[in-house]
Amino acid sequence: MAVDWSSLPLDLICTIALNLETLEDFIYFSVVCRSWNHSSSLIKHQWRDSPVVPWLLLAENANEDSKSSREIFNLENNKCYRFNLPEMVEARCWGSTYGWVVIVDRDVNVQLFNPITKAHICFPSMRHLHPQPENMNDERYISFFLSFLLRKFIVVKISPDEFVIMVLYDSRKHLAFARHGDRSWTKVVSPKITDARMADFAIVNDNVFALYNDGALVYWNIKELIGGCGLVKPIDYVPSHPPEIFDELKKRVNKIYLVKSGSQLLMVLRYKQVVPNTERTYYDYETFAFDVYRLNSKDRKWEDVDEDFGDVALIVGNNSSMSIPITSSKSMHPRCIYFTDDESTMWGSSKEKSGHDMGVCDVDSQEIWKFYEGGNTGSLRCPPTCFIPQF
Repeated sequence: MAVDWSSLPLDLICTIALNLETLEDFIYFSVVCRSWNHSSSLIKHQWRDSPVVPWLLLAENANEDSKSSREIFNLENNKCYRFNLPEMVEARCWGSTYGWVVIVDRDVNVQLFNPITKAHICFPSMRHLHPQPENMNDERYISFFLSFLLRKFIVVKISPDEFVIMVLYDSRKHLAFARHGDRSWTKVVSPKITDARMADFAIVNDNVFALYNDGALVYWNIKELIGGCGLVKPIDYVPSHPPEIFDELKKRVNKIYLVKSGSQLLMVLRYKQVVPNTERTYYDYETFAFDVYRLNSKDRKWEDVDEDFGDVALIVGNNSSMSIPITSSKSMHPRCIYFTDDESTMWGSSKEKSGHDMGVCDVDSQEIWKFYEGGNTGSLRCPPTCFIPQF
């Protein structure tokens, strides 16, 4: 006798759905029939609270006929899925948590976009943050803006239904934020304790921490910031290591990242080397090592992360920096750093274009290997980016 799966009791269907282990299984489950789709919609908020492994949004397809389709690589099962995403054509993208990808299109308009559900939230245009010079045509201006001026976006969850976007822009000189419904971006007043450029920023315990290339560290309370106070509370930063660790970062392609890991703030130093190509018209670059430090908030010092790194994997690069508990993954490696290519100032001079400098580094051995071996990594505008899928 044939079984009518659609007639199963509602509580049984919900129980089955809550025991699914992967996002794709949950998606497949929801499209079996109307009753299963209805059941999954009732408990999806419970299910999505479970830890989810990041997915890698790959670059645009080089084939013009399939430009609107994008492949997404699942780090958990090493499978690629193809999605029709015309919203991302010729746009610059930055992955984040909460399921969102920040998209800046060719008109320099900004939106949060969910590649899984196609949901989107519009934000103000960014043109007023850096007006177009009179001697630069629109095509050159857009390329310059997307490749050089925009450095990093972070999505901040203020409430279950309210998000704020923060951006580091103008060659890492300025920080700004916007909410849905705002007509313009609000610039964050920089502290007067340093003339260095900002290396990175991160959100920890309702505070926005900003780290500068000379080691200066300041923070703002996120609620005071978006509430209009804009109060700057500098930390008297005293490094636990000599300033040479920051001097090394002054080299052109080395990078500093701030990463929230639990309630802690980590500083990740990424070392790269530039190799002149034999043709002498290109310069290739590659990551060869990482160092990790933890902020001792009591003593206000950076301390080496040695044995107490924790069972997490860190993700840095062309996306919000992330710390992923290994308990949520069967395939990600603990005490490792997954990195994507974010060296936008050299994409035009590298024969490999963007996206090639991507892999995994074991913090203990400094061994580096690839976590993705497929295509669609090279792009002059938008390299691969990691995001946490939600629906």
